[in-house]
Amino acid sequence: MNTITCEILSTGTEIVQGLYPDTNAQMLSRRLKDLGIPVQYHTAVGDNKDTLAVALKIAHNRSNVVVMTGGLGPTEDDLTREVVSRVYNCGLKKDAQAVKMICEHFTRRRIPMPESNLIQAMVPEGCIPLYNFMGTAPGFIIHEKEKNKTIITLPGPQREWIPMFDGPVTEFLMAWFPTGILFETLVLRTINVPESKINDQISTLFGAIPGVTLGLLAKPGKVDIRITANASTREETVDLLQSARKKILACIDSKSVYAEKEDATIEETVARLLVNQRLTVSVAESCTGGLVGKRLTDIPGSSAYFKEGIIAYSNEAKIKYLGVREQILNQYGAVSGEVASEMASGMKRLSGADYAVSITGIAGPSGGTPAKPVGLVYFGLATKDYVSTRERRFTGDREMIRERAADFALDILRRACMN
Repeated sequence: MNTITCEILSTGTEIVQGLYPDTNAQMLSRRLKDLGIPVQYHTAVGDNKDTLAVALKIAHNRSNVVVMTGGLGPTEDDLTREVVSRVYNCGLKKDAQAVKMICEHFTRRRIPMPESNLIQAMVPEGCIPLYNFMGTAPGFIIHEKEKNKTIITLPGPQREWIPMFDGPVTEFLMAWFPTGILFETLVLRTINVPESKINDQISTLFGAIPGVTLGLLAKPGKVDIRITANASTREETVDLLQSARKKILACIDSKSVYAEKEDATIEETVARLLVNQRLTVSVAESCTGGLVGKRLTDIPGSSAYFKEGIIAYSNEAKIKYLGVREQILNQYGAVSGEVASEMASGMKRLSGADYAVSITGIAGPSGGTPAKPVGLVYFGLATKDYVSTRERRFTGDREMIRERAADFALDILRRACMN
């Protein structure tokens, strides 16, 4: 197997100043890994010729493949082509096809073309141009065959560079940098289990499975277990993944895994379960302000399983729409298991759904007491057979508490569909 070192060099003062996240580097790393070219370095540099030149020289010296993004526009702070020309000691020339495409771009839009845009057609001599069918700036590849080194420059906007990378760049890399290594990743997405607990449960597996790397990525209320396998064939790689998956699931509570696909959401899992079982749901929300209903209906086709939702924020609304008894509110307070139970029962009775979920709590930042602090949330679930309630205490700001509460409510519904 050949070892290839790779670096992503992102340009833009807005990145190093923290004004925008470097999502290009994230997306490029995934694509490169899928080609068997794992990325060793991420570097971000502001719009300064000297610092950019230093960073590019370092990247060139230590990596076989350097992928640059950004800095190919027509303005004074777009420095990539000039700096690449300096570092690689090659002149710039005007590419006739790029000129034609830039002019046609403005003609199609019926907008006069500023002459400054033609600077984007300047590319290094001897390079492989990457023509831009979604914008104006072409990218380019400089390949030093004798040194087994390549620099690939791409425009910053994702709608422009993604077609370039997925097309000609991928073809180039597969031809010149075949590693003989295939990488596959499986993500087990868990919910409502602390990262420390999962770490303890699978700690003996870290570094214990040849060809497999494990990692934990924690977010509020959720932990992703990332399994990355590498081998010389896809069959071997998949076998490694599945073997590691079985070992992990034997160590943890498998019911805490709500999806086995990267970027899958808890609401997508709930929606699939409801559709497959031809079940319906309605929601009665207080502190979450309709967030559960929104997330369930963000999914296309949600009318198949979502019947209705009520945001009963005030006590009067809880009484008027959900039939919560005033005496229960007075005795236990709006934030209580008893009120959550009556909210769920009332919602099910009103909607006729198979499941009704309710939420009532204190999202903060004010309104808490020693007995009922900010972050205290009660949940209700009403089915044809029973009504159950749960209590949780979340930490964080108002937005985080509401998101955590919505996640927990969706997980209650998910687990009910699994029984």
